[in-house]
Amino acid sequence: MNNRGIFIAVEGPIGVGKTTLANILNQHFGYTLLREIVEENPFLSKFYTDIKEYALQTEAFFLFNRFKQLEDIEKNVLSLSKGVVSDYHIIKNLIFAGITLDKMQFHRYKQVYNIFVNDLPQPDIIIYLNSNTDVLMKRIAMRDRSFERQMDRNYIDGLRTEYKYYFNPLSIKHNFMGKEPIIIEIDNSNLDFLNKEEDKKFIINKVEEAISTLGGNTTCSN
Repeated sequence: MNNRGIFIAVEGPIGVGKTTLANILNQHFGYTLLREIVEENPFLSKFYTDIKEYALQTEAFFLFNRFKQLEDIEKNVLSLSKGVVSDYHIIKNLIFAGITLDKMQFHRYKQVYNIFVNDLPQPDIIIYLNSNTDVLMKRIAMRDRSFERQMDRNYIDGLRTEYKYYFNPLSIKHNFMGKEPIIIEIDNSNLDFLNKEEDKKFIINKVEEAISTLGGNTTCSN
């Protein structure tokens, strides 16, 4: 292991618990927490009422903001041998764009994506969370974000399918810019790592094993 900090990313479809788990890992390992910008996106509320009209603006905003976040985290944290846990991986830009943009828009978007992402830091470990659609819809409703109240079930179903496709090691879309991360896949349908200690410990143990494989320090901060 070199002297760079460990970079952990949590990914999965909307409502799966990415931010909750990232917060738990941040508290346990004492890493720097990187949270994606969501509600600050000025196109998002319009996007969910008219996906075709606002998809390109929405996805472009996310791409450029995530690019800036990751550029900063590389300079100010990872390069200084400090760990990072993020509640997203930038590959989600391709996942979402793939189901919201038309073919020509997606082709052009992917070209821009590849240019911007090529030199960005890539996670050493990705925790890929998945849940069934019923659970996701329930969790989305419980958190009651204004721009998610009209969330379409078919959209969430399609998103789950795309995530499975991207995180399948045999998929042609399995592209992490030349660096193959350790992927920890967890079905979160029946887990409650926020309120159940055994579920939290189950995931933390898996992450500690992955960090050890990379030669990192698994000593927690608390």
